[in-house]
Amino acid sequence: MTGVVCNLKLQQNNGFKEQMLRVKFLLVLFGLLWLAGCTPDYNWRELTVADDRAVVAFPARVQTEQRTLKADGIELVFSLTSAAVEQSVFSVGYAPLSPELDAAQTERLVRAFATALAARVGQPLAPQALSGDIFEIESVVGGQAARLMGRVLIHRGVLLQVVVSGPQKSLSKEHATEFMRSLVLR
Repeated sequence: MTGVVCNLKLQQNNGFKEQMLRVKFLLVLFGLLWLAGCTPDYNWRELTVADDRAVVAFPARVQTEQRTLKADGIELVFSLTSAAVEQSVFSVGYAPLSPELDAAQTERLVRAFATALAARVGQPLAPQALSGDIFEIESVVGGQAARLMGRVLIHRGVLLQVVVSGPQKSLSKEHATEFMRSLVLR
C-alpha cells in the first residue's frame, strides 16, 4: 500500500510542477507583452544645432531639411531640424545671416519669423516674441485645441527659431516646456 501512496504523491507532485511551470510561463509571457507595450514615446537626446551654436534636447529621432527662403526681402538658406512624436513637432531652424545686415534688418527678420509662427495658428503676435523670449500661443486648429511654444532670436550671426507645436491632448505643457528650456546657446 505504501507503494500506491508514494505513486499517488508523485503524481500529485508532478501535477503541481506542471501547474507551476504553466504559471511561470504565463507570467513571463505577460511580462514580455507588457514590456512590448511600454515603448516610450519620448526618448530624449541632446544634439548640437545651428552650426554648433546651440544644443537642444529632441524627444525622438530627427530629420534635417534645408531650403532657401525670402523674408523681408532678404534671401536666407534656412536649415530645419525636427522630430515628431504623435501629432506634435519639435523643431529648431536656423539661417546664417550676412554680416552686412544692420540691426534694423535683423529686428525685422525676427519680427517676420515670429509673426509667421503666430499666423500659422491664427493668433496675434505675443509681445515677448520680439525680445527673444519663449512665447506660447494656444488656439484651435482643425477643431482641436492646439499649443505652440516658440522662440526667435539672433545669436552669433544666426537667426534661430525654436518651435514646438501640436494638439494639446498629445502635447503636454511639460513636454513643450522641457523642449524649449533645453536650448543652450554656445
